[in-house]
Amino acid sequence: MKYLLFSFLVVITICCSPKISPDAGWARQRWVVVEMKGVPVQQSGGRRDAYINFEVNEKRFSGNGGCNQINGNYTLDNSSIDFGEVMSTKMSCEDIEFENTFISTLGSIDHYEVRGDDLLLKKKRETLLVLRAK
Repeated sequence: MKYLLFSFLVVITICCSPKISPDAGWARQRWVVVEMKGVPVQQSGGRRDAYINFEVNEKRFSGNGGCNQINGNYTLDNSSIDFGEVMSTKMSCEDIEFENTFISTLGSIDHYEVRGDDLLLKKKRETLLVLRAK
């Protein structure tokens, strides 16, 4: 009888424990773009480096595209990720081409992989963006 009770408690504990979302640790990081489409991205160390911050409870992101502030929603399921429409401010900058490429690339991402401090954002098997936790 006590084994049955113990087994019942174990099953209840497992079933009722909160599931940790795969993006749970992302919120405490600034994810700086270090590579785009296989090309390293030069870092200035300043506020104009392209980056993303994740608000995991709301499934939102915000950051900088290299010139303008960006934000939007994302959905996550196992290793799949989808960035909804990326909204941005509309300041004119010298390197707007980089930002436009970054935003359009972000919109094409369909899954991710975490490797150490790097977040690899991919389309099919190809890594399109590498973001590093800072």
